[in-house]
Amino acid sequence: LWLIPVYPELPNPPRTDIAITPGESHLVPPYVTKVIDIGTRKIDLSTMMEILFKFDLLDKRANLLAARYMSNIIDISRKLSNSLAANKNLVHLLEAIIQRINNGVIATDQAGKIVICNKIAEKMFGIKREEVLGQNADVVLPNLEINKPMSTGKKDENIEKLYQDKHILINRIPLEYDNAINGAVLTAYEFSEVEKIEKKLRKHVYSKGHVARYTFDDIDGDNPALRKQISNAKKFASLDMTVLIEGETGTGKELMAHAIHNASKRKKGPFVAINCAALPKDLLESELFGFEEGNFTGARKGGKPGLFEQAHLGTLFLDEIGEIPPEIQVKLLRAIEAKEVMRIGGDGLISVDVRIIAATNRNLKSLVAQKKFREDLYFRLNVLKVYIPPLRERKEDILPLMDSMLREYGKSVDDFLTEEIRRLLIQYNWPGNIRELRNITEFLIATVPDDRKARACDLPIDFQVHPDYQFPEEKPDSLAQKLEESTYLQEDLAILKIMSDLADYGRTIGRRRLKVLLNEAGIRTTEDRIRTRLKALEEQGLIKVSIGRSGSTITEKGRRIVQGNSRL
Repeated sequence: LWLIPVYPELPNPPRTDIAITPGESHLVPPYVTKVIDIGTRKIDLSTMMEILFKFDLLDKRANLLAARYMSNIIDISRKLSNSLAANKNLVHLLEAIIQRINNGVIATDQAGKIVICNKIAEKMFGIKREEVLGQNADVVLPNLEINKPMSTGKKDENIEKLYQDKHILINRIPLEYDNAINGAVLTAYEFSEVEKIEKKLRKHVYSKGHVARYTFDDIDGDNPALRKQISNAKKFASLDMTVLIEGETGTGKELMAHAIHNASKRKKGPFVAINCAALPKDLLESELFGFEEGNFTGARKGGKPGLFEQAHLGTLFLDEIGEIPPEIQVKLLRAIEAKEVMRIGGDGLISVDVRIIAATNRNLKSLVAQKKFREDLYFRLNVLKVYIPPLRERKEDILPLMDSMLREYGKSVDDFLTEEIRRLLIQYNWPGNIRELRNITEFLIATVPDDRKARACDLPIDFQVHPDYQFPEEKPDSLAQKLEESTYLQEDLAILKIMSDLADYGRTIGRRRLKVLLNEAGIRTTEDRIRTRLKALEEQGLIKVSIGRSGSTITEKGRRIVQGNSRL
């Protein structure tokens, strides 16, 4: 590397590609391809005085030089003054912010001396700001260990302390700058303040609908087995232990969970429910445990608390727990046992006080044997067990339950159901349990004319041809007699058979053509009547009626009806 000094009027200046200049790029020869301008150099006043003295020019130039440098100094001083004023304003702003924070704040410098102490900290720790500023924190407040992060390099969060008969929650954080620790910050909260914050959070949770709506009074039924389980559940409610509710789909497991929560000491806390089978693995994990900001694309700014955090001091209801993925079972077990959760993308543990109520329609013990469910999680959940018997084992409850549902619409079993349909309802197997019973009730209310009672032919067609459906004193396969008793049923099944045959060839059918084929089959009807039957079949999900001239076609559900009746 060669450095060649060059100045104006230098004879035969060297031809180089690179020139370095102190703010005089206009003097660089045009043939230089790369110019590096390092800016103007400031020469110290004493240096300039010495140069002038050497050349015997001091007397002639001293005044001019002094004036010029004074001008520069004044300019620099003015800029420095503005900068200091800005910094002073910033310091005042930060001081105002720190004083208005609702938490106690104490900060120390690299030497461990207190440089910041707000009014809340003064009151909380019984100190005076002017007396502790500049003092070593470990001497003034030894029990708080404010400078501990400076030696460990780690933050301490949610540490409970008893200080002068006050229960305090503190956080200690190291202050880092230029890859070095330059101090520490302590923030402190009195538990009374924490409780106020939690109360506000619970109020927010309630506004989001995380509240139990039902009690044991809402669980109807006189079946002895059910009453025994309700009695057990009432005892379990007061024990604040994990409860596992088992029962088939539609038996009312969530209703039981609501009732247990409302009879417990946590009834004033949130009731947070999640269906573990309704979400994919990644989304289920983030819902349960929450996530930190920036953990994945589209993540909410500031992160999001999980359901464990939202259920703090309340109940977390995990429905369909048997469907939870194995990867999440590990984290769930830790959260239940340690009462701590870690958000996705986070590195700190968050304490949670949550009661777990889990529900399943599967045999968890069998899943454990198949290695599909963790044995340790099973035993952690299977502490207090409630079993809700299916509706087919509670025949005496079917009509009273339906009567309760009918009264919501101003009707009753006595004035709405014929004796025949009552026998059928009791005889039916109810694979969908109470949920299916409500569906049937609402279907009948919507379709039966107000001037008569509901009859067997008014039941949904998939109910009537269900393998468990039997007319009194008949065999299950006596479909011919069944069809004779119900003109609507006969028409509906004929329509489904025609559509099923056409669907094999990828064809649909309109009302006019359907009327012709029905007449050929010996079923006299009209287009208006066909329109009514098509609408009823579509409401039951058995056919799909297209707009315009596209015609109608049978659904998979409708095909199963046809396939289940070989005599059609």
